[in-house]
Amino acid sequence: MKKILKLMAMLLVIAAVVFAAGCAENPETAENETPEDSEHVTPATPETSNMTEENVTENITEENTTEANETVETGQVVTEADNGTSISLNNGENFTLQLRGNPTTGYSWQLNVSEGLSILDEDYAQDEAPEESTGVPGTYTWIIQAVAPGTQQVNGIYMQQWENTTGTEDNFTLTVEVE
Repeated sequence: MKKILKLMAMLLVIAAVVFAAGCAENPETAENETPEDSEHVTPATPETSNMTEENVTENITEENTTEANETVETGQVVTEADNGTSISLNNGENFTLQLRGNPTTGYSWQLNVSEGLSILDEDYAQDEAPEESTGVPGTYTWIIQAVAPGTQQVNGIYMQQWENTTGTEDNFTLTVEVE
């Protein structure tokens, strides 16, 4: 048992050194990131409703591009405020799910959708941060398409992947009625 603990401690130290080295490098803009000089707008959510225009970043646009460079319509936007509710869609329609989180803490959203729904695209956008700042939260975004009629479910749990589920985690549930 002591050997396992020592091994885990050593792996954590190595991970911390690698993470710190990555944070020290100058970040490069990824192909799917919005350039810094473009206008940023975010839908109002409980976490962003009192923020000013200057410190809000764009989390979703009217259209999103998948890896195959095809344009995907994003449809209506669903947020944490819609937890426990239901929406109605026609078969083939899309909607966008946005959930706040901070992967630098080790936590992330684990999303499960029923067979009548398909995740077309997923992304994470970190909020704008002061220079040399780490641990800044952001928004997880999924574009989900209705692919079969009936009552469908979206279930999410916000947890550290290596931990066991305790029942105290943040959960998100959405019922999707597909016609």
